[in-house]
Amino acid sequence: MTSVQAEYFDGKSARRQLATITVIGLRVVVDADGVSTDYERGAVRIMPRVSGTPRRLEFSDGGVAMVADSAAFTAVFGASSDTLAHRLESRLGFVAASLAGVVIALVLGYVYGIPLVAREVALRLPAGIESQLAETSLETLDRAIFEPSALPFKQQSELLATFAQLRIATGLPASVRLVVRKGGLIGANALALPGGTVVVTDELVQIMPDIDATASVLAHELGHVHHRHSLQQVLQSSIAALVAMVVYGDVGSLTTVIVAAPAALAQSAYSRDFEREADAFAFALLKRTGRSPRAFAAAMIALDNSQRAGQSKVKWREKLGLPEPEATPSAQPPEQQPAPNRDEAEGFGYLSTHPATEQRIRAAEAAAEE
Repeated sequence: MTSVQAEYFDGKSARRQLATITVIGLRVVVDADGVSTDYERGAVRIMPRVSGTPRRLEFSDGGVAMVADSAAFTAVFGASSDTLAHRLESRLGFVAASLAGVVIALVLGYVYGIPLVAREVALRLPAGIESQLAETSLETLDRAIFEPSALPFKQQSELLATFAQLRIATGLPASVRLVVRKGGLIGANALALPGGTVVVTDELVQIMPDIDATASVLAHELGHVHHRHSLQQVLQSSIAALVAMVVYGDVGSLTTVIVAAPAALAQSAYSRDFEREADAFAFALLKRTGRSPRAFAAAMIALDNSQRAGQSKVKWREKLGLPEPEATPSAQPPEQQPAPNRDEAEGFGYLSTHPATEQRIRAAEAAAEE
């Protein structure tokens, strides 16, 4: 017969009682406040130990006992305090490895899991919700950034006709449309909104060498529409709403996405995979409509030259109400000083949101040779 001291709760009230628990053969006797309660050994459940906490007994009638002396508990019940969970959590190396595993899992989930989930959600999202997102995004961008196009009517008509030809060749629905705006803050740019609205700015059209170069940019944006890249990008930037949609099926959480969409779209930087998909789509579409992918290379060169010359420079700091950065004196002569950061110089230009220009030019030239 062996005993151990414990704190006992009878399961009928929250009152704590000091008790003595005695094991007699296959019986467990709890003596608390002069009252003895007898249990069969099978009616007493020994709970797994959590490191640093008292051992816990649960009784069939709802009572609970907490034993602070782990060694005495083991002596009475013959249950080792060194359970697998306790052994693992007591080893610093295992704890460190577990934390590293959690960090790695979070990183992999962020890098690969979120884009994968965003893609699946984007492909299954009802068209009506995507259209609402596109409409709200364009309205917000029109208020905050864009101005009505100042291009001549004839030039706008040519753009719309070219876009219609490209769209028909892709098989995309007639709801996919082109709108022309003066770029303002984002300057020479083009972007595809969720729902199939493509925006091209006056500034971009004006620096293109010809209509084929402009068509190549439109073809690229149609690639984003075809693959629903813009919607995926917006979903990825609204992680909380994305998780709610996936876990709970809460389509109403798209309100968060809709509110955040315009800012995400105005300065979205697509992943390299998205850009490669849209470029490949554009090259094939240009060939299908009797144009050479070299038109895309010409468009990239024109954009790069324009930005280098400062032709598409936008005073975006002033428009955002931000102070100009203070000049830092340099001991180097001007010709040896590093070139200014392209994003700082030109704000949200097309190339600032579309990376690896030289690689894309080479890819266009290669596609033209195929």
